[in-house]
Amino acid sequence: MNTKTYARAVALTGIGLLLMMTTLYGFPWGYFGFKYLIFLFLMVMSELSAVQVNNTRLSMEFGTVYSAGFIFGFIPAAVMKALSTFLSQLYMKSAEGSFVRELDRVFFNVGQDMLSFFGAAGFYVVLKKAGYQEIFSQALAIFIYFLLNNILIEIYLALEREHYTVRKSLEAVKFDFGTYIISVPAGLLTVELNNHFGFFVSLLGFVPYFILVYVFKIYMSLVTTNRELTALYDVAATLSSTLNTDEVIKIVFDSAKNVAPWDTICLYLYQQGFLVPVMYEGFSDDSIKDFRIKPGEGITGKTLISKKGEVASYKKESAWLKMPGLPQDTKTVMSVPLINSSGIVGAITLTSSRKDAYNAKNLKIMSILANQAAVAISNAQLFDKTSHLAVTDGLTGLYNHRYIYNQLEHMVNHVKNCGGTFSLILLDIDHFKSYNDNYGHLMGDKVLKKLAEILRQNVRTGDIVGRYGGEEFAIILPDTSGSEAYAIAERIRKAVESTEFAVTEEGKKIFITVSAGVASCPDDALTVKELVNKADQALLFGAKKKGRNRVVEFKRLR
Repeated sequence: MNTKTYARAVALTGIGLLLMMTTLYGFPWGYFGFKYLIFLFLMVMSELSAVQVNNTRLSMEFGTVYSAGFIFGFIPAAVMKALSTFLSQLYMKSAEGSFVRELDRVFFNVGQDMLSFFGAAGFYVVLKKAGYQEIFSQALAIFIYFLLNNILIEIYLALEREHYTVRKSLEAVKFDFGTYIISVPAGLLTVELNNHFGFFVSLLGFVPYFILVYVFKIYMSLVTTNRELTALYDVAATLSSTLNTDEVIKIVFDSAKNVAPWDTICLYLYQQGFLVPVMYEGFSDDSIKDFRIKPGEGITGKTLISKKGEVASYKKESAWLKMPGLPQDTKTVMSVPLINSSGIVGAITLTSSRKDAYNAKNLKIMSILANQAAVAISNAQLFDKTSHLAVTDGLTGLYNHRYIYNQLEHMVNHVKNCGGTFSLILLDIDHFKSYNDNYGHLMGDKVLKKLAEILRQNVRTGDIVGRYGGEEFAIILPDTSGSEAYAIAERIRKAVESTEFAVTEEGKKIFITVSAGVASCPDDALTVKELVNKADQALLFGAKKKGRNRVVEFKRLR
């Protein structure tokens, strides 16, 4: 089921239920008058005073719904709720210029309100008829309203956004529960004032209600500010806490999610002249991972040129918004570049379905976060590069002797502690000195690089290939017996023998051969020194001594 189908199903069911209940029980037109219109106006005002949390609007309207049910009766209250939802949505969506485009969502809100209302009212009536106390019946009915309301909305959001997370959903429910803490007492007060002093005195119950709404807005503003400061602190702390690139990117991404409301968010890294998405949420199409942006393209690309963040309104004809999985109701975009003294690091882009969702404060906070993020990510990437260079052979790009030796120690310890097996291949170029003497060291280097390429192509994922020294190479094969390692080494030997390695200036084609020795742990050795020595013996006293261009397994050396 897609979002549109679900929205229409809920709308038809809820509005249909309202019409059915009105037909069955009738609408007491005696209630419809000045008092009813006053209460309807207050209910609409309650809807319009909703608090914005990310892209969820938290309304205090339940207080008015509750009091209307006990002052006017359930059917008039239901009609009033349907009208207030529709009128408030009409006003807000018209102000955003999206009423027609979001008609399904408007009627979905009316429908889900009706389902929640009649579900709670029905539950209350059943409990009362069963003889339960008033306070228990009301408490359970309120819970049913809260539960149905949130379930229906969360299903809609889950269908609308493929990556809508449980964490985000629970957070919205938690804040909505906070509105009930304010609205339920206000509703109780209004009903009691009406019962004891009449309708117009009951309106005084809305005075503390709207005061509490204002206080709640201040509270949510403080919560938002705290999130922003926490986000900045988390990124700042990252500078000294970790140099793992993946961890840094995750912290930056999570921090950016708390700075401003968003429907989609994407963190890009600058790679080979393009911005490449590395972390994202909210997109309905996972092909966003293949999306690329050049500097200067769209709002995100433009920020790389201007070196400052930007907020823009949605325009259907804008090419930069033709991103896979971007919600159709996108209205506002905010993008900030990640730039440091060394150049472009990446960018962060947020989109929202709300018109004018981002203000100067959002942009400023996000820009500060982006500056810190650029430093944190650059430091982590530099550390990764330096760490890689420390264990990499400069000529071939394979692992160096130190890394190979460390991995052998790790593998031997693993076999001793956990069992298993692994094998080592030592491989040497036959008569390599003559190639250097006859064709020069540049040609020798070309041969070494070509051999490294062949080795990479002929091993499995997880195998470790390194340059052990000079023209000698080592291959560590995890979970591989000696006979299996022999077969792999033989495949490599044949691939080398049939490959043209270089062509001299005179046009002579250069071919080479290799010899290899194989030893395994624990069958042949239980220490690194012993394993290397036995693989070397298989190479020198087996393959080399027997004429070269061959593979010898240590256990078959005798």
